[in-house]
Amino acid sequence: MEIVPGVHLVPGIPWSRVYLVEGKRLALVDAGPPWSAGRVEKYVRRIGRRPEDVAYILVTHSHPDHISGARRLIERTGASLVAHPMDTESTPNGGSHLSFKGPLGRSRAWLPFLPPTPVGQAAEEGTLLPALDDLRIVHTPGHTPGSVCYLLEDRHVLFTGDTLFSDGRKLSRSVPWPGYNRSDYRHSLAALADMEFDVLCGGHGSPMIGGASDKLRELLTSDPEPPTWGQAFSRLPKRLLSAAGSGGSNSRS
Repeated sequence: MEIVPGVHLVPGIPWSRVYLVEGKRLALVDAGPPWSAGRVEKYVRRIGRRPEDVAYILVTHSHPDHISGARRLIERTGASLVAHPMDTESTPNGGSHLSFKGPLGRSRAWLPFLPPTPVGQAAEEGTLLPALDDLRIVHTPGHTPGSVCYLLEDRHVLFTGDTLFSDGRKLSRSVPWPGYNRSDYRHSLAALADMEFDVLCGGHGSPMIGGASDKLRELLTSDPEPPTWGQAFSRLPKRLLSAAGSGGSNSRS
């Protein structure tokens, strides 16, 4: 479903959101759960492009609900996976793969549906990806050490992963998970509030279309502090129900 010209929400993927960006080449923002690859490929063909046109998979952070489909997508498209070094782990051959900063990552007991996924390019602060109309990488640690947002400058679209969520009408903060740093998160939101963007595409929920940077500044003015762990987990059941909504919806209701 096209949100704004050249920016699509891939339909039919529950729990987390996968976005498709059209430029000189195609890019995916996040890869979704393990079963996402076929739905992404189907949607790419539906808009008249080929899977081989996907040049990048842009990882916002390394949590499994956002990256489990990446390896299969790389195999089907040949795309280069872009992730921040702080959400990766070095390999003996000098490369790196995505690393989940939580129980699975610490145990190194990779489950069959979550094999190590190789990283093709580091997502460094301020880097531009010219094949995507100068899409800018913004390091926003807090939710995880390597969380990043991607700013599509020409189209005023910000992809936030789990750094910020939207239900289409208002913005909300992410829920703390292992690897969360409250101080870093506070500073990252303040930095985003200094930027201008019209559309916000979060890792869950529905895109915020129109006035998104103003909505962020309103959130930080009315509710300046990130939630404590206790507050976050008291809200978790409602957030999980919201996140499980239809992946193909672009409704503001």
